[in-house]
Amino acid sequence: MAQHLSDNELERISEFANTPSYKRSPEQLLPEEEFDEVEA
Repeated sequence: MAQHLSDNELERISEFANTPSYKRSPEQLLPEEEFDEVEA
């Protein structure tokens, strides 16, 4: 079962990987709309 990553997902992964490890949080990998719900 192959599942391809969207451009948006690849962008979030790239941003996460380019963030220094001490500034990273798992929430960076969540889509913006899901992250807003988590904070509420």
